[in-house]
Amino acid sequence: MRILLFLIVLVLLSCFGRAPSISYYQLNYVPTPQAMTNDTTYPYIIRVKDFEIAEVYRRNNIVYRQSPFKLHFYNYEQWVVRPEHMISDILFRHLEAAKIFSEVRRSVDMDEPDFIISGIVRALEEYDNKDEWYAHLAINMNLLDYRARRIIWSREWAYRKKVSNFETIYVVRGLSELLERINNEAIADIDSIMRVRHFGKGPALPPLREPAARDPIEFEVLPPPGEIE
Repeated sequence: MRILLFLIVLVLLSCFGRAPSISYYQLNYVPTPQAMTNDTTYPYIIRVKDFEIAEVYRRNNIVYRQSPFKLHFYNYEQWVVRPEHMISDILFRHLEAAKIFSEVRRSVDMDEPDFIISGIVRALEEYDNKDEWYAHLAINMNLLDYRARRIIWSREWAYRKKVSNFETIYVVRGLSELLERINNEAIADIDSIMRVRHFGKGPALPPLREPAARDPIEFEVLPPPGEIE
């Protein structure tokens, strides 16, 4: 009898002392590229380089904040892989689906690509603002003419989306939707550049701001609670 009671106590302790399980999330969407300006597949090779990411987001823990000055990290809500790798892989899949290049690569191969697209993830987080939650995603992208060793396109995005439910899965869904929008806009820009390069005509693009060889990664300060658009 004493042994039986001891075993029951051990079982109860193991149940109540069990650590919470970790939930893993990924950014994801099915690439459905918006209509391009034409149906041409340009005879160029593009490589998607691994994106960089601001140091504070260089982790598997999902980041959230409740003010511009204080960050928090979920212990049991984590990315299944490092977020910068997810974002690079999704852009790769989206470029493949858009079919504007004859070949899209992720790895460094013997044959040199014609172009390399790279970027910096400046923000990837949940923003809690009083009774509202937002998905917040900020990215810079650059397109390098590999043979000319010259950046021919550069653009920045900083988007926020209000989520409908106070659960992490809805924030991840919102971030995925923002990423899809950013990738659609990036590919539309690149399609216009390739059209001018290939056919020698097309609408003028906005003036290019030549970035530094390696722009510093800056921490974006969001508006204080109550001032988010």
